[in-house]
Amino acid sequence: MNAQSARSVAVDAMSGDGGLEVALGGARLALQHDDGLTLTLVGERTSIDAGVARWPDALRRRAGVAAAEHVLPMDVDTARALRQGRGSSMHQAIELVASGRAGAVVSGGNTGALMALSRQRLGMLPGIERPALMAALPVPGGTVWVLDLGANIGVDARRLLEFARLGHTAVRVLSERNPAIGLLNIGREPGKGPDVVREAARLIAAEPEIDYYGFVEADQVFAGQVDLVVCDGFAGNVLIKGAEGIVRLLFAELRRSVGRGALAWVIRRPMQRLHDRLDPARHNGAPLLGLQGVVIKSHGGSCQRGFASAIGLAALEMRHKLVPKLEQALWASY
Repeated sequence: MNAQSARSVAVDAMSGDGGLEVALGGARLALQHDDGLTLTLVGERTSIDAGVARWPDALRRRAGVAAAEHVLPMDVDTARALRQGRGSSMHQAIELVASGRAGAVVSGGNTGALMALSRQRLGMLPGIERPALMAALPVPGGTVWVLDLGANIGVDARRLLEFARLGHTAVRVLSERNPAIGLLNIGREPGKGPDVVREAARLIAAEPEIDYYGFVEADQVFAGQVDLVVCDGFAGNVLIKGAEGIVRLLFAELRRSVGRGALAWVIRRPMQRLHDRLDPARHNGAPLLGLQGVVIKSHGGSCQRGFASAIGLAALEMRHKLVPKLEQALWASY
């Protein structure tokens, strides 16, 4: 991989609820924010070229285009994605990473399809059976990462330990500090929760490199006491979707209470800043950890700023060489 491709992010520009409009808007914002970033926009060439033609020259020079034959629908199942994915915008973007022409891929498409195609084309890190999905949520003064978010529904204690190892290295690389790790449970007491969670707690606590905080209840996730919360994919997905719903409810009630008068005009900007801070979709970009490459899942319903955040996270992982550091940490743990 040459120096130019190492800075390049392949963007699946057609997938996701917002399609090309969100992807191009997010790509433009990402390029404006990062002068050292280059992108390859993958999709229907004529449509992408028409959109990019409206960009300033300085941004256009850092955005290439790669053609794709079709787009995988958002409701595609994994088997169909593997059968029919070749030539799709998602597949072509992953292929750019596999061939060394890009250092990372970002897609807002179907999570199962992205995981399956990435696993098939990029392969897995040593000892990892399936990728795990990690994302950030807002807490006072920062963020907390949660792993897994739905890629692995039923897991045993060893898999939860694996999540802790992956997350420990990833958060340490991304935040440049040793993360405190909590295990999601229904109580803080050692005897609470399912057998698999209590056995995972024993295994994680025995890891010398991991700063294990203990059990964390769902309401404590947002208290900022830990940097990473480990859980199975079912619990993690419920947690993050619940957070998104609560934020929508909160701001809907605030808008209803304030109305449309002078007070609404006065607090409009502070309210927008607060919304941007709390909305989980704005903390967008979920790494698929365990793959032999940087793959970032963007929220399917993300806005342009959220999509730009996902691209920024992909660039950060590339520059910090996250995948080689994950591989090194995994070999050291065996």
